[in-house]
Amino acid sequence: MKINFNFVEFNFARDLRIGWRQLMQEPGYSAVTVLGLALACAACFLLLGFVAYCLNYNSHVPDGERVYVVKQRINFFPRPDWNTRATLMLRDAALASGVVEQASNAQQIQHPLRAANELHEVRMYAVDPSFGAIFGIKPLSGDLQAALNRPDGLVLTRETALRLFGHTEVLGKTVGAGDDVLQVLAVIPDLPANTTVRWEALGGPLSRALKPEDRTLHPAGQQRGQIFLKLRAGADPARLGALLQDAVEASPMNQSMRKGPMGRSLTGPGVEIRLAALPDAYFDPDLASGRDKRNYGQRASTLALAGVALLILALAMSNWINLATVRTLRRQREIGMRKVLGASAARVAAQFLAESVLVALLATSAGIVLAWLLLPLFADLVDRKLEGFFTPARLALAWLAGVLAGLAAGAWPAWTALRVRAATVLAGRDSNSETVGNLWLRRTLTVLQFATAMALAGVTVAVGWQTWYATNADPGFDPRGLTLLNMPLAKEEQIAGFARAVARVPGIEGAAISAEAIGRDANKITGAFNLRSGGEMRMEMKRASPEFFDLYRIRPVAGRLFSAERDQPTGRVALLNMAAVRALGYRTAEEAIGKLPFAPGPDGTDLTVIGVAPDVRHQSMRERPGPIVYTLTDADSVVTLRTQLDQQALAHAIGPVWRQYFPNGKVYMRSAASVFGDSYRQDLRMVKILGAASLVALALAAFGIYVLSAYTVQRSRREIVIRKLYGASNGAIARRLGREFGLTVAVAGLIGLPAAALAIRYYLDGFAEHAPLGAWPLAAAVALALVAAVGATAKHTAAAIRMSPVQALRS
Repeated sequence: MKINFNFVEFNFARDLRIGWRQLMQEPGYSAVTVLGLALACAACFLLLGFVAYCLNYNSHVPDGERVYVVKQRINFFPRPDWNTRATLMLRDAALASGVVEQASNAQQIQHPLRAANELHEVRMYAVDPSFGAIFGIKPLSGDLQAALNRPDGLVLTRETALRLFGHTEVLGKTVGAGDDVLQVLAVIPDLPANTTVRWEALGGPLSRALKPEDRTLHPAGQQRGQIFLKLRAGADPARLGALLQDAVEASPMNQSMRKGPMGRSLTGPGVEIRLAALPDAYFDPDLASGRDKRNYGQRASTLALAGVALLILALAMSNWINLATVRTLRRQREIGMRKVLGASAARVAAQFLAESVLVALLATSAGIVLAWLLLPLFADLVDRKLEGFFTPARLALAWLAGVLAGLAAGAWPAWTALRVRAATVLAGRDSNSETVGNLWLRRTLTVLQFATAMALAGVTVAVGWQTWYATNADPGFDPRGLTLLNMPLAKEEQIAGFARAVARVPGIEGAAISAEAIGRDANKITGAFNLRSGGEMRMEMKRASPEFFDLYRIRPVAGRLFSAERDQPTGRVALLNMAAVRALGYRTAEEAIGKLPFAPGPDGTDLTVIGVAPDVRHQSMRERPGPIVYTLTDADSVVTLRTQLDQQALAHAIGPVWRQYFPNGKVYMRSAASVFGDSYRQDLRMVKILGAASLVALALAAFGIYVLSAYTVQRSRREIVIRKLYGASNGAIARRLGREFGLTVAVAGLIGLPAAALAIRYYLDGFAEHAPLGAWPLAAAVALALVAAVGATAKHTAAAIRMSPVQALRS
């Protein structure tokens, strides 16, 4: 048995050498085959790796199936969304239920940390001492529990310790957090990239880094943060969710809101509570459709990527099999000679299987290298920090899959070789047993490949154009020269004083304060208004300083807007946008001026409308502008500067003023124009993914029609030379082949373009305003397909034109 095994090994090695020589004899064929398969292998490796990455979110948490995060949606707001910021008093209600083993709140701390006289932005949470047990955190050094029980205790991840101090031996070192000092008492491992709960530093519930009113183990107010619960084994999460819903319904704040203008007209719960198991949190449909959707995924879409990966591999393998079959038909005389010289059927089959395995291993290796080169670009496409793609186990699995794919793909060419009749081919007659059914199968496959490529290309062009249009649409003001500064946690007089002082800095034309930047939807304020005409209305409120509209150069539709010369920050005047004018029932903007549409508030004062502002784009183009009431403020979250200085020069110019007012605050600035791109990050990501998929699909389609053209020329060579002998010109030969390939693209268009049109319409239904598209995205898809088809068939068309009648008739 050992001798036979070694003999098989020796023969297989010889077959590989023969296969290598065959590949080197036809470098063009070899390059097309290996590179086409390598592209498919790289795409498959990256896509399947990403799917595995997504399916293993939060898998590092022990007993993760028993760990839940509390979700909350506040329906009192006009545009409610699900998120993981819940009312913190629900933790105590969960513990009192008896079904929870451990529970912890987590409040994010906004202060940057100061180490070695430098400020660092760190994602830091104040958590309960049970937090470490819930997430299975084992410290690398120090005492985690002691750190979370002390007001001055601080826990750092390993990477954060390196970033702050340059090394990990940091126990006992201190950092500044606002006006307080914290001491590092523990260092913990870094989190894997695929986790929905991220932290870089932890403090306890009484941490000095928290605001004094938030330092409590048992919050009774309406503070919001994240709540993590570890249920007892066998506990029913649905029962716990119902208990928490009852608790939030019974809360004094909820009852008060129910009786007020914001709740009286509301049907259903004012605040909804649900639980999400940690292993399922990444694919939670509520969170994936909320404001933080960029941090979550959709299970169906992710699994569809696995299907796309396997489809790409299947299409590439079918092209490979087709091309290998064509090449086998060309080698009929070689096969016949080997049979005459005594080669058995097993030896002939083994030769073709070895050649196929060699191609598969070369393509797999090249695909892994290509995937390694493309990983940074792919990580940018999917907007994730990808890790663990190139482990030894995964590489070994890829090569094993390559060998199996090589054996599977080599089976049909081997079977074709076995059916070659030596006597027939050596007598000068082909043994081409290709059936009409097999030929139509090749054509159908090529048509489907081009249909897929055209559909993807058309959708990509449409999505890309709509995204560009939305990103560059007129926001209702000129954003050039406007820079936004996010304010740190500070007293109102500090923010107001900073805005006044920074406006006097040379190179700065003015400064204004607002609750949020135009185009950014993070800080959403809702007001409930009793109307003098009866009834009530919920509207979004936008707070701004008197200088705001002048700084933004927004002109009124009617009346006047806020003015530093005429208005005080405490004035009881208001502005409406045009959507609010319509919602209040006014026929024209002028009709609303000077009116008191709102009844007196709790302080007995009125809001008088002094002007109407245009409908600027506070939200993305997916939503129509809603009713907005603008009120005055002198201190809030964002300061806008108008300046012609670039950001580096601006940071240098305002540095002294910033340090005077916010010595422990880190400067965060960005241009006002850049804000509008944030709303379309997912769309831009989709464009990139669709673009990459379109390129792969076009490459596979081109490879498929390359194979079809090679076979068509091989199969029709006698017909071609007979046409030449009867006087057919080169142009006539080219047109004859072009009609066949053109018909392939035309039929593919009839299949792919309607599908693309439906997908485009479905995508555009999500926008309130559409880019002027017309039919040009579909026309562009057809043009791309034609270019790919012409390029792929050019070689074999040229070979048909150059074909010698004498050589063809002798072959």
